[in-house]
Amino acid sequence: MRKTKALALIILISLALFASGCEEELSAEEIATKMQEKGESIEDYSCIMYTATYANGEKVQENEERIMYKKPNMMKGWIIEQGKEEAATVSDGEFLWSYNAGTNTVTKIKLPEKSPLNKSGYVGLIEDFLNKTNVSLLGVEEVDGRSAYVLEAEPEAEKEGYSLFSRTKMWVDRETWMPLRNEMYDNKGNLVIETEMSDLKLNTGIPDPEFEFEVPEGAEIKVIDLEDFKAPEEMSLEKAREKVSFEILIPEYIPEGYVLNYTMVYDNYETALEGQGSEAVMLNYQREDESFLITQTIYENKPEENATPAQMAENVSINGKEGKYINQFGDLKILIWNLGEFEMTLTGYLEKAEMLKIAKSLQEPFTEFDILDAESLKEPFTEVYILGPEGTAENYPTDYVLGGNGTIIVGIINHEQKPVNDTMEVRLEDTPLPLPDDWKSICIVNNETWEKAVTITPPFVGTNMNLEFLFYNNDKKDMLEENVSVPYRELHLWINVTTQNFSKNASTPLTVI
Repeated sequence: MRKTKALALIILISLALFASGCEEELSAEEIATKMQEKGESIEDYSCIMYTATYANGEKVQENEERIMYKKPNMMKGWIIEQGKEEAATVSDGEFLWSYNAGTNTVTKIKLPEKSPLNKSGYVGLIEDFLNKTNVSLLGVEEVDGRSAYVLEAEPEAEKEGYSLFSRTKMWVDRETWMPLRNEMYDNKGNLVIETEMSDLKLNTGIPDPEFEFEVPEGAEIKVIDLEDFKAPEEMSLEKAREKVSFEILIPEYIPEGYVLNYTMVYDNYETALEGQGSEAVMLNYQREDESFLITQTIYENKPEENATPAQMAENVSINGKEGKYINQFGDLKILIWNLGEFEMTLTGYLEKAEMLKIAKSLQEPFTEFDILDAESLKEPFTEVYILGPEGTAENYPTDYVLGGNGTIIVGIINHEQKPVNDTMEVRLEDTPLPLPDDWKSICIVNNETWEKAVTITPPFVGTNMNLEFLFYNNDKKDMLEENVSVPYRELHLWINVTTQNFSKNASTPLTVI
């Protein structure tokens, strides 16, 4: 039964076409069996495939493509724009070809013996998916005048946190056994992706020369052999630090019970087109069978932001900088933001608040204060800092007893080339702590330093709690949604508060934004 159901969804994914008719009412399992029986009779096909992507129920992208396929692994695809067709990808059975007109570069990928374009290459992937889903027959409907069975696949209840999509519907033609239409939904019930097929032609005897790729005149050819690719090696953090060209950033906050399981390093400088290389390090944190992944990537030339994920995302603030939070793929959440020269990605099944807390604890490398080069000094800016009770950037009070307090020195230096009017807030786990009234309007003339000691008295117990120092410019406030002001600068300490005293007060590094 598992193989039968797997092959049914293989038809959906790989567009393998089935020719035959059947008029009697069938169960989902019987439909899958019919699809399996007819699958081997298809030698080639062509069709036009329409695809639309949605974010929060609204269509954000759509495209149309003409597809031609021939067994065992020849394929050609054309992008259709404004009625014109442009060849995008070609597989001649030995190589996969693609062309980048912007760089006038052809990428030629040598296909492995077990090509992913071959139908059998999908079996393992789809079987794994269907092992965690239930497929049912909803009924019969018409699609573009054709009678079709409506199937639905949902993850099994006991397999929570698995699928990018929580529900998939497919309309299978009762005559050709082709999935004429497909819809994929997120865990909120919103439509995410829909596809629809038209101009379907089966077994027309497509000749092999149709799959030959013509190299544009003057184009550079870059050859890639997939057999040379190896999956990134799981290694220790220490070994990863020896391999990368940058400092690996480690979160100061990790949810309780999680530990660093392994690290992986990846770069594509040898295979990427000129100027498009990147290097990344991935940190995998594990708690029993749960995990999350932090990826830190640096690019030679950072690519433009992909419009579709951006439109699917919710804008969030991470240490005063904009981030993208995506919760459109079942229980899987993705958080993306920039940290200096790095693109940071946090992926996992954690709650939003936990993901933001981890992200805020990741900071750019620094010494005691932000290091500013000569160029940056030419531009107006405000410098902020916090010091320990001795007036140095160390020995910060980070371990407290409930009811006790600690002293932290806060400083603001005005380099704005004009007077500034600032406000400061101190928050513990987003709970405001009391400050003197005159700190609500701090006036500082150009090149002057304002420095005061603040007494921190935590009102509740907890571990690894985020103590935030937020600085706002009263003359110019950036606004997020719902009239929430964005601080122009943030500093963080991570503190512990217990009901018992510590024998020694430990200190954690200052984090500066």
